[in-house]
Amino acid sequence: MARWDEILTLPVQNPPTLEFSAADIMWSRVEGWRDSMDRLALIPFSRVNDFVRGESNNKECPTRFHVEARRRRPPTMSCKPKVDGILEYILYWCSFGPDDYRKGGSVRPSRNYSDKRRKTPAGRPQTKRGCICHFIVKRLIAEPSVALVIYNHNKHVDKKGKPCHGPMDKMAIGTKAMFAPYISDELRLQVMSLLCVGIPVETIMQRHTEMVEKQGGPSNRDDLLTHRYVRRLERKIRRSVYELHDDDDVSINIWVENHQDYIFLYEDFSDTDTFVVGIQTDWQLQQMIQYGNRSLLASDSKFGTNKLKYPVHSLLVFDKQKNAIPVAWIVTPNFAHGETYRWMGALYDRVRAKDPTWQLGGFIIDDPLTDVRTIREVFQCPVLISLWRIRHAWHKNLMNKCPDIEKRPVMAKRLGEVICNICRGNGGMELFVAFLEDFIGCAGFLDYFRALWFPRLGWSMSFSFITHI
Repeated sequence: MARWDEILTLPVQNPPTLEFSAADIMWSRVEGWRDSMDRLALIPFSRVNDFVRGESNNKECPTRFHVEARRRRPPTMSCKPKVDGILEYILYWCSFGPDDYRKGGSVRPSRNYSDKRRKTPAGRPQTKRGCICHFIVKRLIAEPSVALVIYNHNKHVDKKGKPCHGPMDKMAIGTKAMFAPYISDELRLQVMSLLCVGIPVETIMQRHTEMVEKQGGPSNRDDLLTHRYVRRLERKIRRSVYELHDDDDVSINIWVENHQDYIFLYEDFSDTDTFVVGIQTDWQLQQMIQYGNRSLLASDSKFGTNKLKYPVHSLLVFDKQKNAIPVAWIVTPNFAHGETYRWMGALYDRVRAKDPTWQLGGFIIDDPLTDVRTIREVFQCPVLISLWRIRHAWHKNLMNKCPDIEKRPVMAKRLGEVICNICRGNGGMELFVAFLEDFIGCAGFLDYFRALWFPRLGWSMSFSFITHI
């Protein structure tokens, strides 16, 4: 038990970066099986995927790690809290191994597809080059929140000790083995987004080919995007269905069960609470951490409010080019204080679990009746209101409720001047009162303004305006 006493006294390392690799961790040598020395470290179990992505994005030898073997203790199985007890065992192997389909290479009998009875090859034989790089992840019963990583074979070489893929392998020059074996998640999501909005496959491939030629040829795996791969993504989207059952409740439950990794909160209807589902993919979580840290997070609560029974609440961040990126969707019939706190707190905890240093710079709302208190309590940041959203709503109703065509531009200009003066600190609610008195003849719009906006404007005076969103 001396081995486990030494292991459990090691510090749990949690690098502050979004992804991290073996180079970012201090490894320890502990006596292992058959008097060998294991190279190991402890990391949070919730960050195992971040470690796998970091190791895959190795600049010297880009690759992808897949789960070669996994053993998981069933949740219903009772277990004693033994020091060396394991809840989960995962073996990650470089996707260029362990089999070697090169000439003279060795292949495991279970992966030999020369047998005529097999209809398809085992795995992707064109990428299997005998790489022995692999590591083991163990989730211990004694510390379920911690992962023990054993990384004894960290070199991308074959059994002879020679480089078998990547730039260091001379035989891989000019082939796909120089790069990672798969298209990156960023490019895959980008291609799927283009296909979802109706961009033809030929147009996507033409633009991609022109971009690769412009940069002087392929420099990474994404540059080797094929027509067949894009066509397969298109077929997958076309065959996908959103209605999994005639009963909506059953359909939602089936979808949630099939997409557990994308759900950060799901609560069905009960006697006290309403239905709510929060959706965020791993890629969206990365974008939220990258572009939301010390920056702005915007709320779009207007999608589907007039057509859908359960409107979709979207949260967005902005990249360096000021492009909006949706990072979470919340579906619920009610956005009152209690419901808002439930999903907002769950989302904040999810982000902080990945990056404890993450802090939001500001939260932009598009409705003055939004639960500002909850936002400030959860995210602990300033709250801003989108002036463009307010003026857009005013202009839309001005066109519908004011029959006098000549008065419309005058009233719109006056409202703009009122907002500008308030933003500069040159007035308050008295400016809106004066506006109502000066345009008393346009009763339709004034009734709308008094009933809908006067209660909200009193709240909006307490937060800042942001004009360009």
